[in-house]
Amino acid sequence: MAVLDKKTQRDGVGGSAENPGAAAPGDGARARRALRWILRVISTVFAMAGWRLEHLNAAWVAGSVASLFIAHELVLRADARLTIPYFLFTLAFYYGGNAAILRSSLPARAIARMGEERAFRAYETVAGLMFLNQGLGVGCMAALHVHAIEGVVPAPLVLGAGAALFGVGLLIKLWATLTVGVDAYYFRDMFLGHASAPASDRGPYRFMRNPMYGVGQLQGYGYALLYGSLPGVAAAGIGHLLIYAFYLVAERPFVRRIYLSPPVLPEDRRQAIGIP
Repeated sequence: MAVLDKKTQRDGVGGSAENPGAAAPGDGARARRALRWILRVISTVFAMAGWRLEHLNAAWVAGSVASLFIAHELVLRADARLTIPYFLFTLAFYYGGNAAILRSSLPARAIARMGEERAFRAYETVAGLMFLNQGLGVGCMAALHVHAIEGVVPAPLVLGAGAALFGVGLLIKLWATLTVGVDAYYFRDMFLGHASAPASDRGPYRFMRNPMYGVGQLQGYGYALLYGSLPGVAAAGIGHLLIYAFYLVAERPFVRRIYLSPPVLPEDRRQAIGIP
């Protein structure tokens, strides 16, 4: 029994001889790791919404406050004459703005003037506001209703489908972002014009070619269904189509040029990271 007690004490099981109920030496390290992981998940969720908490600046905060105020007023008014123009603005701002910036010489000029980090931080502020407004645009559209059509499907089915789609989409998108990193989510490599991290075939990328733009977009549909809003579902669908248009026009050519050539990757590796 004495031998067993010494062994368990060496292995960190059951506390010390002086205090058998004390926490094992490894418990503190595990708790710290768990806390760091929880904080990383929280930080990533905020970044996906449009706020990189560790990089916020005055312009980012001011733009966020203005965006939230506008969206709040639009939701309260639920007036299609006001909401639809704002939604169209968010589409142009996010999808059109990102494509225009990342396909232009603007990043290279900004980098030459300010250096990579300062230039990317400036773009990151704009990108964060793009993400925020894109989500708010769908949210505002979800405040609109077409009651004559929306009442056809029983409300419990709509709510159940909404909860399922929102949960699955959010979890897959979060998993993908945790896998590749927030910098990749904010198009750091595309802005800098070179690879900032190896292409990933881990996490959801083992099973899906493009989890962020595919299953990860289901949360938009789910959010709209939770509010029973047909216009919201349509808005989510338009955004889903446009993110694939952005991918085809801007992102896929960059990925092929920077990550796949040279050297040319084997076919199984190309498929694993989502490039046909």
